Amino acid sequence: ENTRFSFAQRRETMGSGGSKLEKKLADAPVVIIVGGGYGGTKLGKLLDKLKKFNVIIFDRKNYFLHNFGMLRSATVEDWEKKCTIPYSNLLRYGNVIQGHVDEIAKDGKSLKVHGYEKEIKCDYLAICTGSSYAFPGKIAETDSEKVYERCKGLREMIKRASSICIVGGGPVGFELTGELAHTYPDKKLTLVHSKSELLSYETLPKKFSEKATAEVKTQGKNVTVLLDQRLQFDEKDTEILKKGNLSYLEGKRELKTSKGETVNCDLIFFCTGAHVNNASFQKTLPLDGEGRIKVNEFLQVEGTDTTFAFGDCAAIESKMGYFATLQASIIAKNIQALESKKKLTKYKKAGGAMIAPFGPKRGVATLGGMILGSFVTSFIKGGDLMTKMQWNEMHAKIAKPNQETKKTDLQRRASVAELEAVMGMDKKQIEEIIEKGLGSEKKVEEGLVKT
Repeated sequence: ENTRFSFAQRRETMGSGGSKLEKKLADAPVVIIVGGGYGGTKLGKLLDKLKKFNVIIFDRKNYFLHNFGMLRSATVEDWEKKCTIPYSNLLRYGNVIQGHVDEIAKDGKSLKVHGYEKEIKCDYLAICTGSSYAFPGKIAETDSEKVYERCKGLREMIKRASSICIVGGGPVGFELTGELAHTYPDKKLTLVHSKSELLSYETLPKKFSEKATAEVKTQGKNVTVLLDQRLQFDEKDTEILKKGNLSYLEGKRELKTSKGETVNCDLIFFCTGAHVNNASFQKTLPLDGEGRIKVNEFLQVEGTDTTFAFGDCAAIESKMGYFATLQASIIAKNIQALESKKKLTKYKKAGGAMIAPFGPKRGVATLGGMILGSFVTSFIKGGDLMTKMQWNEMHAKIAKPNQETKKTDLQRRASVAELEAVMGMDKKQIEEIIEKGLGSEKKVEEGLVKT
């Protein structure tokens, strides 16, 4: 018995007509990727170009968020438009569909999309739902136009402030402080961190965190760094923070730290703790204590053969977009290996690495055990925050953001036929899904603030 999903259905849908490629894809396995971030788009591209798989990426948003560069949108007019990239040119034969995945089945063979009644089945499933973080580090808006509105309001709020406090000395707190210090040298900035060094991680060299801390301390008189302490809030603010979906507090405040130091500010940014996006699988798949999916050495979800998980939502290594792209390459190999009944490839964890700009001209980095300073950091990332590179990765042009690369008639027909078969819809319905998305929007929280 052939266990391939909808094998007969797809043959019937394609009929006797169509090109060789269309007929080939009619019998090809269906790969659904949940999450269109750095890892999901990399995996989608790798499989799509083979012309051996029906590739469908589901993402809540109608744009790719280049969150590596988003923090500069707090200070530079329209910078967010460089970080919201259309999906339209990503895949040549497959499809990126806007839709909120509500639930993933225990066996990874199907999923449900919010506002769409039918269960969607697949042969292979790759889960890379990523993590949420307080705005402006990441943003939950599903429409790029709403992103532009939020960022415009953020810049206006920052301009009004004379004294800003940043809570959290991880990458987001470090980089946001750098962007603010570069653009507003006259504003008083206070960075509060609960550890003894900034950017302090077990997987990174101690000299890296020491250099990062020194980098901020030498910024000038407008930046104060308070280490090994936490802010203490009054009862009213504490109740606000308990609601969990807050990324900043506006208004004049005089606060004390756990060491008794005074912080005067009229704007506070919370840059602490990424929250794993696990709502679609928290009741169905094996999770670790952090809510990340348990996987084996081949990145298969524990207890499954054809379901994979990677990136921030998987219990593999640190939450970094770069690691997700490395993992995507292994999953692409392993899906092909399963198809051809060959040996799977083990994933080898990457060494500790981080590139942390402190504004466009300063920063620190650690690569391959080396500790690098401002010149290299600015050259690799700080200058344009890798925006041009990411647009190229998405097969798009940053100079012409609205220009779509027209698919050939063959590519277009293959894309439509793929969805006709998988979704069981006619061409008109498919065209509408490609343009408007599937199901309906589901409101989600930005990211949890933990005090």
